[in-house]
Amino acid sequence: MVKITNIFGDRYSGQAGKAGVFATWKGRQYRRSYVIPANPNTTKQQAVRTNLANAIVRWHEYCTEQRRAYAYMAAGLVMSGFNLLCSRWQKAMPTSDASMIEPSLGIKQCGHTKTTKQDADPAPTAHVYTLSFQPNVIGSLTLTPVTTDPAIDGYVEMDQGYIRIPTAITKADGAKAAGTALVAGDQLCISYESGGRVVTKEVIFTIPADPIEIPAAATMALAYCTEYAPIDFGSVVLYTRDVDGGASEWTQLESIEIDSILGKIYFDMTDYAIATSTADYDTYTALEDTKLEMTKADTSFVAWRDYADENGYLPIAATYEDETFDLVFTKTGHTSVLATAKTAALAAVTEFIDMGAP
Repeated sequence: MVKITNIFGDRYSGQAGKAGVFATWKGRQYRRSYVIPANPNTTKQQAVRTNLANAIVRWHEYCTEQRRAYAYMAAGLVMSGFNLLCSRWQKAMPTSDASMIEPSLGIKQCGHTKTTKQDADPAPTAHVYTLSFQPNVIGSLTLTPVTTDPAIDGYVEMDQGYIRIPTAITKADGAKAAGTALVAGDQLCISYESGGRVVTKEVIFTIPADPIEIPAAATMALAYCTEYAPIDFGSVVLYTRDVDGGASEWTQLESIEIDSILGKIYFDMTDYAIATSTADYDTYTALEDTKLEMTKADTSFVAWRDYADENGYLPIAATYEDETFDLVFTKTGHTSVLATAKTAALAAVTEFIDMGAP
């Protein structure tokens, strides 16, 4: 039964017998003829439906920032970010899965007076050590072990699930180098929790025929990444996997988890105990409410706008289909920072933004 809103608003919704169907979408009223949809279910029709289903699955895999990136790009199109993704996905047929790259995602840490610090004797209590200064620049922490303290095979950044590997891994037990040699097909895997989601032995990297190693990825630009983030503190186990199986199929690596906001480290396997071991890292003075405005290059079309929180954290996502981008960081009393003609990957890269001292 059709519903009518008056006085003189003339707002209708629902079916009016067989005369037509009234509805409202995104503030726009429309009327269409009453029809019983045809469903020939042709091969092409099935392909379109399958493609749309794949787009919906991908949308639900995106985090809040990635969905928000599409919402910005949908501005002025009278459609949602979800609609825009589905539209682009269909237009990319039949190779949507390969051609549609998920939006690049990162964190800008806005502040000033970045300083390198060193803590001696980072011995933890119940696996947790708190650094002397916070917040910390993501990706800056390194541990230098002495005597019996083990070298760290993997640094896991909690904020986005980045995994830094300081040196190439060629043995099943990593830097200890007492285990079997890795071979093509062996894997780097991780188990963790993220927002209540339990992830078991997610494959991070599979060793190719050449080179036969898990390559070093010491910087944030090269870091491996988990499927889900942020990671729950104290939940990580990093492994190598011998795909041939056997009693030693899974070998745990020495890894630590890093909470850069609170300045905390969690030792996943072996706690440090030697007083002369050290932790080196960068800290900074955070600038809350630093504004970021990202536009499509050489236009005024806003692709992202946000303000840093009390830790100077400012999340960002950028769509590959719309690159390149210009970024402007502003904060009253500080130097503005401008970055131009950046690809999606570079626009959203996790980095410290130095706004200059007041």
